[in-house]
Amino acid sequence: MDLKKKTKIRKIDIPTDKRCIFVSDIHGDIDTFKQGLKSLNFNSDDYLFIIGDIYEKGDFSKNLETINYVYELSKNNKNVFPMAGNCDEVLRFILPKEDKEKFLYYANIKKRSIINDIAAKENYKLSMDMNVDDFIKMIYKKYHYLYEFIDSLDDVIFINDKLVLVHGGIDDINNIPKYSLDLLKYDKFYELTKPQQKLMIVGHYPTRNYRSKLACVNPIFDFKKNVICIDGGNHVVKGGQINFVYINNLDEMKFDFAYYDHYPKFIMKDSVDYKAPIEHVNIRFGENEVEVLNTDLDFIYIRHLSTNICMWVHNSFVYKNESNNKFYCYDGSNQFISVKKGETISIIIKANPYSLIKKDGFIGLIETKYIDYEN
Repeated sequence: MDLKKKTKIRKIDIPTDKRCIFVSDIHGDIDTFKQGLKSLNFNSDDYLFIIGDIYEKGDFSKNLETINYVYELSKNNKNVFPMAGNCDEVLRFILPKEDKEKFLYYANIKKRSIINDIAAKENYKLSMDMNVDDFIKMIYKKYHYLYEFIDSLDDVIFINDKLVLVHGGIDDINNIPKYSLDLLKYDKFYELTKPQQKLMIVGHYPTRNYRSKLACVNPIFDFKKNVICIDGGNHVVKGGQINFVYINNLDEMKFDFAYYDHYPKFIMKDSVDYKAPIEHVNIRFGENEVEVLNTDLDFIYIRHLSTNICMWVHNSFVYKNESNNKFYCYDGSNQFISVKKGETISIIIKANPYSLIKKDGFIGLIETKYIDYEN
């Protein structure tokens, strides 16, 4: 496995009357991924494209379980096309013995990695003074099939000369980078790129991070720019989900989607109607300095400095940077979610006096008294 992977490009033609399903950024959440496939009645007649970040950041043991499942799924079904994402490259960039410090940080501090899953399965204790060379030799010997599988993944797929699939993004499909990392890890691609020649479907960057107003993790369909962003931020942002975008006919090019998440569900016993704020604000990374104004049980009342908007956020979302004595919030929205009796919501954080919930892909607050029942 070379440290610098040359970009792998595949061009395929498929029957236009076949359903195509596009999913990305599973991040080791095998249970939610399986739930989505089952709910969509996925079968061998469908074409499934998994656009990178299959594993990493998942719960304990789930990263290894997920990549093994996708490996078997693609081996037994010629219509399943797993693709590379930047997180899937951990075997390339973290395990080479030339960079032991990066490995030790990843294994012992960052964690939630396939490295931790393999160590647990093999009863191998990880530590800062471990023998890295021996561990890497063990992985390479027992899990060599994973090296070969990850190394074989396509970076770019063209479908019927209509669609382009890539994890991060490509500015110019006529000038695709020679090496894959540039197109796998392209932060803010949707904001930075120009309109595309062909419709491009990308993952990598959670759609919530593109939205400055509403906290929403649903796909972005921009047919003027010819870009569809499908990363629901699963295991990355609070309230994240796995988005399954699908199309039933490549001639008509009519897209739809369904989403699935790992949060507990609650069926509303009452209707709740909140007045919308004059201006919606979704706090995003990079524009997240705040002023702390007040507290109430589990929540902090803050002022978002870049918009001057005040809102309640869970206290776990606010942190102080000791180097500059400033406060920041890594997750917040001034949106309260209105719901109707009988509707199902996802409970992201149950706290007091508010709880963070999601309905139809939109994230916001609700007064906890409305969900404080036995379901």
